[in-house]
Amino acid sequence: MFRFMQMFGSRVPTGFSPEGVDVKALLKRFHEDEEGQGMTEYIIILVLIAIFVILVVKVFGKKIKGLFGQSTNALNKQVQVEGA
Repeated sequence: MFRFMQMFGSRVPTGFSPEGVDVKALLKRFHEDEEGQGMTEYIIILVLIAIFVILVVKVFGKKIKGLFGQSTNALNKQVQVEGA
C-alpha cells in the first residue's frame, strides 16, 4: 500500500501513514488531475512533426542532395575563377 502512495509523490504529505487511507477518494483525485495533459499534447505534436520531417527527407532526400551538390560545385567554380 505504501508503494502505491509513493506513486503520487508530493501529493502525499510527509509523515503520512497508509492506515486509514481513503483510496477511492485518492484515485478519484488522481483521475481528475490534468497536470500531465498539456505535456502529452506537446509530445504528440513533436512526434507528428518528426514523422513529417522524416517523410519529407525520404521523399525529397535525393533531390535536395543533388541541389546541395550543384550549389557546392557552383561555389567551388566561382572561388577558382576569382582566385586565378
